[in-house]
Amino acid sequence: MAHNGKVVIGLAGNIGAGKTTAAKIFEELGAHYISADEIGWQVLQKIKGPLSARFGPRIVINDEIDREKLRAIVFQNKEDLNYLNKLSHPLLIEEIQRRIDAVEDGVVVIDAALLFKWPEILQQVDYPILIKAEKNFKEERAGKKGISKEVFNKILSVQEGEDLMSSQVKFVIENNGTLDELKKECRKIYEEIENDC
Repeated sequence: MAHNGKVVIGLAGNIGAGKTTAAKIFEELGAHYISADEIGWQVLQKIKGPLSARFGPRIVINDEIDREKLRAIVFQNKEDLNYLNKLSHPLLIEEIQRRIDAVEDGVVVIDAALLFKWPEILQQVDYPILIKAEKNFKEERAGKKGISKEVFNKILSVQEGEDLMSSQVKFVIENNGTLDELKKECRKIYEEIENDC
């Protein structure tokens, strides 16, 4: 299913499901890694002016947007979240596209919670994969990243349902076990994808 020698994997899933861990495993197996989250935080710097004008100087610390403060604000209010998304998503999508284009051949893995809300990126993906996990695992993993239970539940409430995402993917990974189990599952899928190429 390679296009000119390039295959694109898209990893989607809710907060705490383990997308980034799985994406890093694919990277270890040889894929080029693109993190929507990483790019998203870089994009915030470009829109710092309008964000601080709307949310106040409290979201800026040492001339940088404080991710946790911004997250706590926008997930309290749908209008604020829509405002952030309207400003950031076009820049984010453009940069993900640029990074996909920069890879000439091989496997690319995109780690993006909002994969199914970005048709421009989704149409580039040959193998959409959903990472799922039981809620208690997701909450525990989010907590280890410093995300409170309240913010976790707010983020989860605005994310796409796993059932809806499941209907649009080629593979589903259930991430309720150990890291070794996840590695084994990712390796199996990666080998299957390489064999398809």
